[in-house]
Amino acid sequence: MPFKKGQSGNKNGRPEGAVNKKTAQWQTFSEYCLNGGLERFEQELNSLEGKQFVDAFLNLLEYHKPKLARVDVNNSGETKIKVSIGYRN
Repeated sequence: MPFKKGQSGNKNGRPEGAVNKKTAQWQTFSEYCLNGGLERFEQELNSLEGKQFVDAFLNLLEYHKPKLARVDVNNSGETKIKVSIGYRN
């Protein structure tokens, strides 16, 4: 019997709207972060001094904005290359 559009062939599968284990874990973690976890994290981060603070801050920064890949340009010809560095919106 062929499947019809909009119908699932497996009647014993996961019900519509059910979440898998990983999604449920992320939802639990998000709730923790929103309900006080971030405040505690900020307190712990602010309690660090000097090099420890800088190291922790830089480690977190990598997750906010990913590092750009390094690009090597090899220009052995006479063609001029214009390089501009910056971000465009």
